[in-house]
Amino acid sequence: MFIHKNSENSSKSEIRKKILKLRNEINPQIRKIKDEQITFRFMEYVELKKIKSILLYASYGSEVDCWRIFNQCKEKSIKTAFPKVYEKEKILGIYWVENLNQISPGYKSIPEPHIGLKASIEEIDLIAVPGVAFDLNCNRIGYGGGFYDRLLLFKKGLAIGLAYEEQIVEKIPVEPFDRRVDLVITDERIISCV
Repeated sequence: MFIHKNSENSSKSEIRKKILKLRNEINPQIRKIKDEQITFRFMEYVELKKIKSILLYASYGSEVDCWRIFNQCKEKSIKTAFPKVYEKEKILGIYWVENLNQISPGYKSIPEPHIGLKASIEEIDLIAVPGVAFDLNCNRIGYGGGFYDRLLLFKKGLAIGLAYEEQIVEKIPVEPFDRRVDLVITDERIISCV
């Protein structure tokens, strides 16, 4: 377990740049093992809490793999939704997804639903939240668009950040509009803030 020490005055953009570089450099074989460990912990939590509906994100680049989580949710008949970016409104729409044929490249080439039944945030028991970095107080740094900060304002269920251990930092500078997650699941542990 390693926590990146960052100076009190590290900016979000400095942390984002450093952690993205680290995440991108994780060896593909090691990443696969880490993804399996995160999936195991996540699904164990889902079963423990008897979760019936989940909002996943469509993994992109070097993000934690949500596709294996999606497959396990389908096997266990857990309703699964994915977000779609509405850039002009600066919001995320939510759509139920039955199979991966409903997903194709969208905003900034990130996979998102192109067809499907619209869902509402009130119907979601658990939100898997992507991020570049998380700290021990469950604060997060995303990619700078604020889409998840706005979505989390209206959440009814739990929000769980998914991250490799390399993405955990000591402290993230927090601004008034930032929304933290309830837990962070890594390949080594669960950080709980509830």
